[in-house]
Amino acid sequence: MKLAGKEPDKGAKPRRWILGIGEKLAELFELPPDLFGNRPKVTAVGRGEVLIENFKGIMDFREDMVRINTSTGVIRITGNGITIREITSEAVIIGGKISNIDYDA
Repeated sequence: MKLAGKEPDKGAKPRRWILGIGEKLAELFELPPDLFGNRPKVTAVGRGEVLIENFKGIMDFREDMVRINTSTGVIRITGNGITIREITSEAVIIGGKISNIDYDA
């Protein structure tokens, strides 16, 4: 594939060709990628609440841990008294005494 008159290096990995059109627009106009893409956005509010936007589903849920599937990997939240406070098609709010937020790509 040719871009802007340059041939790609045959040994190099493709330069982000797998991005969706929204993410390409964000990159082109130098906007934050989460405005257009479906990348997960994780917001921690203290140690008692975590908001995860753009998730695909809940993989595992226990009192001490929840695993959430996203388009880029799995987010694991551990702690005590973990609850799902709210869930919509776009976001999930996890509550409890949160000790760790881990990302497994």
